[in-house]
Amino acid sequence: MPEPIVISTELGPHVAAFTTRIDGRIHAVLNTRARSDPRIRTEATVALVGAGMDAGRALGALHGVCR
Repeated sequence: MPEPIVISTELGPHVAAFTTRIDGRIHAVLNTRARSDPRIRTEATVALVGAGMDAGRALGALHGVCR
């Protein structure tokens, strides 16, 4: 499976993340509020795993956002 592309940006208080698959590669946008809001962080993790990203890579992506 090709490496996923993950970016982070401000998505507002009601969106944790959104994901899509383009040409077999997962693309994800994570909300920067995951740094400080445990609810957003949990929902973003569920979105990444639900999109097919393995749990270790999803947690690594969230760790990068939380820095």
